[in-house]
Amino acid sequence: MAIKDKPDTMLKNALAFVAVRDISSGVRWYRMVLGRDPDVQPMRGLAEWNFKGGGWLQVNENTRLAGRSSVTLVETDIDERMIMLAKAGIKPKSFVKGERVSIITISDPDGNQVVFAHGKDENHRSTM
Repeated sequence: MAIKDKPDTMLKNALAFVAVRDISSGVRWYRMVLGRDPDVQPMRGLAEWNFKGGGWLQVNENTRLAGRSSVTLVETDIDERMIMLAKAGIKPKSFVKGERVSIITISDPDGNQVVFAHGKDENHRSTM
């Protein structure tokens, strides 16, 4: 049931959360996969990447939850992402190239699922 007196326009953005066993190792791995350092590390055990199109990825040291996270990152060039992953020595668990959506699924060293998704409209422009 929707809360009728609180419009959905109150929501500004979304954060994705990934729990890792060790923040230093987690930051190194996500830096390699994302191709850049975190934008901020606001407190001990937390690193955050901000994305141009909106949203944030938080990598948090949390041994109790490590390996239980899943995050989907919206991709602009799925073929280039495959090349980058291969150069980094990361073998995808799956790669599905569909007419409307293509996805690459990998796991980080703690076992968290990381999905790169690229949606296309009828003109093959990114829609996600």
